[in-house]
Amino acid sequence: MNDLVFTWLNGIWYFFEALKMLVIADVILSWLFLMWLKWRPKFLSDIIDPVYRWIRSIVPTSFWPIDLTPIVVILFLAICQTVLFLIFPDFQPIRIRI
Repeated sequence: MNDLVFTWLNGIWYFFEALKMLVIADVILSWLFLMWLKWRPKFLSDIIDPVYRWIRSIVPTSFWPIDLTPIVVILFLAICQTVLFLIFPDFQPIRIRI
């Protein structure tokens, strides 16, 4: 596989991973918002809210008090990552060690 394609695929892969982590952080902060913490970082709402709006315009995801939009977003991102593996079977994302 071409190095340029491999680099782009890694970038897309880790973009999806970062977006999934931001969705999970947003869900946790929304739970804390219900309890006592009345704070949500602006950068988080600037990144996540357009994604939520896009999903809500396509699929009705509110069922009474439960909002299923984060679950739909994470499933959509996981499906996109699976499609990357199906299209490029030789692709293995570089594991970042911390």
